[in-house]
Amino acid sequence: MNAVWGVLFTLLLIFYMGLRPISSAFGDTVNYAKGFYEMQHSSQPFIWEWNTEWLFYNLMGWFAKYSDIHTFLLLCAFIYVGSLWLAMQRIFKSYYYIPLLVVFSMFTFWNYGVNGIRNGLGASVFILAMTYINRLPLAIALCAIAIGFHNSCLLMAGAAFLAWFIKSSYLYLSAWIGCVGVSYAVGGRIQSYLATIGFFGEDERFSAYLTGSNMVGELVQMSMTFRWDFLLYSAMGVFVGYYFIFRRNFRDEYYHWLYNTFLITNAFWILVIRAAYSNRFAQISWFIMPVILIYPFMKQRFWQSHEKILGAALLVFYAFAFYYNILKS
Repeated sequence: MNAVWGVLFTLLLIFYMGLRPISSAFGDTVNYAKGFYEMQHSSQPFIWEWNTEWLFYNLMGWFAKYSDIHTFLLLCAFIYVGSLWLAMQRIFKSYYYIPLLVVFSMFTFWNYGVNGIRNGLGASVFILAMTYINRLPLAIALCAIAIGFHNSCLLMAGAAFLAWFIKSSYLYLSAWIGCVGVSYAVGGRIQSYLATIGFFGEDERFSAYLTGSNMVGELVQMSMTFRWDFLLYSAMGVFVGYYFIFRRNFRDEYYHWLYNTFLITNAFWILVIRAAYSNRFAQISWFIMPVILIYPFMKQRFWQSHEKILGAALLVFYAFAFYYNILKS
């Protein structure tokens, strides 16, 4: 029953998300559609190009010439949701449905399926890559695909690489706490420096987010302040990992690696927490957080009333999504 519901719900969600109308109610869907229609009506033939985020724009260009916008968005939804489904199945086997619900209940899950589509695609494929750590060529290939969707996956890949060789969770946790203090004190200077050096190379959007120059003439959704609300949300994943690793002595090498990767990527976001649309940087780590939250619950019994505590935890995880997407909006 568990596995069957996982398949049915995933397919329903893919079609529900992928066949949405082209509307501003879905954020940047209208901007992606605008770019798609420009390619569609261009007199230039489709040519494969190896530019920044090459995979996404080559796919968009091919579908613009030989298909339609709704088929393209359906493919994006299939990759986005399907990669997460396969990743949870690989990690949790036939008991993947509850972890999958945790992934779907994260408050940014819907947004990165219909709004920040490239970011969502890249991060989702990267999560899948992390499940093939024992088949390194396939993991590297999936990482390349993820980076082809969005440049931010370079940071995720670098963090995973570092965490694989330096395994001290205590070190990363201490660094995360230190980054909170440093960012609060001199975060603005750090952002200015990163914007100046061009951290992501030729991609000027990163510098624009750090300086706020991309917000001119737009309705500003994210104020450039120290985001305590986002920090609290991230701290939930930090605390859960800390509790199981340090307080309950949960020994699982794969979980430690995931937790350390999460700490590294989240610490980077904390350093640029005042950036415009700060959630887009936080999402690099937030994609890993659902696994951090649910993994120990599904791998080992810690309490006599384990299932009740798991149910309560699911409600807490979803409470953030309900607050941000329902109450606050």
